[in-house]
Amino acid sequence: MVTTVLGIAIALPFTIIHPAVPFAVLFIGFGVILLLCQWRWLPKYPMSYFAGCLAALVILLPSVSLIKFMEQGFASGPFHGVVYERGVTGLDVSDRLDYRQGELVIYNRQPSNPPVITYQIGDTIQWARELDITKRRRYEDFHLSAISDFSLAYGIVRDRLEFKGVWEPGIEQGRAYLWKWGGLHRFYLSW
Repeated sequence: MVTTVLGIAIALPFTIIHPAVPFAVLFIGFGVILLLCQWRWLPKYPMSYFAGCLAALVILLPSVSLIKFMEQGFASGPFHGVVYERGVTGLDVSDRLDYRQGELVIYNRQPSNPPVITYQIGDTIQWARELDITKRRRYEDFHLSAISDFSLAYGIVRDRLEFKGVWEPGIEQGRAYLWKWGGLHRFYLSW
């Protein structure tokens, strides 16, 4: 029972990074437990540890699916964008949002170019991402041309930026996740 609860408690938060990571963490943890049993640092009950790991795996499958559905829903994505290194000099600012010690600055460019989102503190750009969706195989022929109507929700590890995106299917709701320690994690567009 303790193995099951500890396995789930340790592995489940890694769902934020990728849906496969919690399972890798669970199997690595199980291997460490079996290794500690060999060195006599834990009681020798390998079948009970195996049963606990199996129970954690059975509970982890629907839990990870539920967490991923709560993040993504029926939206398209995840998209990760592209690091924007060309500089923002000469780009017209479309919108600004106060964010932490600085501000998020959005640059909507011509319709053929995806928007750029930057996090700036004063005149220093901390990070910049081009919201390019064409890097995903199913979305090669789609282009995100503009984003607007922003709202921020602060989280523990990531913050969520809600917006309206203009792309081929029309104007749709979108959401982007921003890491607390800097950078765009991923974003989604609804149908």
